[in-house]
Amino acid sequence: MRFSTIRYPVLMLGLVALTACSAFRDRSNDYRRAELSEALVLPQGVQAPALDDEYVVPGIRDHNALPGEFDVPRPEQLSKSVGTAEVRIQRLGDRQWILLDGEPGQVWPRVRTFLERTGMQLARVDNSQGILETQWREVEKGQPLERFRFRLEHGVQVGTSEVHILVQQGGAESRWPAESTDFQREGQVARVLAQFLADSENQGAVSILAERGTKSKGKIFLEGPAENRHLRLFLPYERAWAALGLALTKAGFEIEDEAPAVNKYWLSYIAPEDESDSWMGRFFNANRDKRSRYVVELKPVAEGEALIFLNYQKGRRLRAEEREALLNRIMGYLH
Repeated sequence: MRFSTIRYPVLMLGLVALTACSAFRDRSNDYRRAELSEALVLPQGVQAPALDDEYVVPGIRDHNALPGEFDVPRPEQLSKSVGTAEVRIQRLGDRQWILLDGEPGQVWPRVRTFLERTGMQLARVDNSQGILETQWREVEKGQPLERFRFRLEHGVQVGTSEVHILVQQGGAESRWPAESTDFQREGQVARVLAQFLADSENQGAVSILAERGTKSKGKIFLEGPAENRHLRLFLPYERAWAALGLALTKAGFEIEDEAPAVNKYWLSYIAPEDESDSWMGRFFNANRDKRSRYVVELKPVAEGEALIFLNYQKGRRLRAEEREALLNRIMGYLH
């Protein structure tokens, strides 16, 4: 009797588990298995002119089939917030900068408006270098004077800009330091400026820099022949290494190991279309057979310039289209 008393609760728990498997199944991809149903039949005397084709596509009279077979890849998921304005503060160690959508020529007048509204007097303006320097100012009586340098430059992605802020305190110095003398004050100004830039996103002013027709630039490019496709990144090595690691994580790669001494990341990756639809499959790691392993190398070639190569870990040859798709995915997350 004791055995049967224990057996029935166990059976009930098993039934509940099986029911939960079906009750909580991920149905987001069910539409892919949908089938066409029969056409709707209307009763006699009822017409539906609205169902007629408004725009008829003409047929193709002459066409030639291309030889060979073609593998049409799935569309790559959007890797950026396309069409949405973003203003973010990026950090690397003690350094920080503002990243936002828009060309430097579009951001320039908004930064100048910010300086005017905060009462900062300009001491030097260099349009060609994207530099705005303020005069010395007294924040509070008895406190040291301070001044700021705002530097605008193209972001890593095309159509983005970076605003770097340098804070100097003292009052007697004439040369700018290599880094801010007060990082806390730099952070305060960065937050206030970032908020102002986010609030003024819809302003349509364009500076003389944009009127000159400067071509949209970026700091990352996909290049090379199909069998040796790679990325070229124009960033200082320390920032490039950190930005690449963050981009790999955001792109869905799992970093298994990293070695800055040899400039390499060892990764594993499961394509979104290969992931298990059920939560039970994900829980029990049913995707392990679909996991691919890669190695990414960041190879410095010059000061502030590096190449990014992607290959399989065990020497297998990576198909050109697969390499290009993965590099495009990584590139979309590099900032």
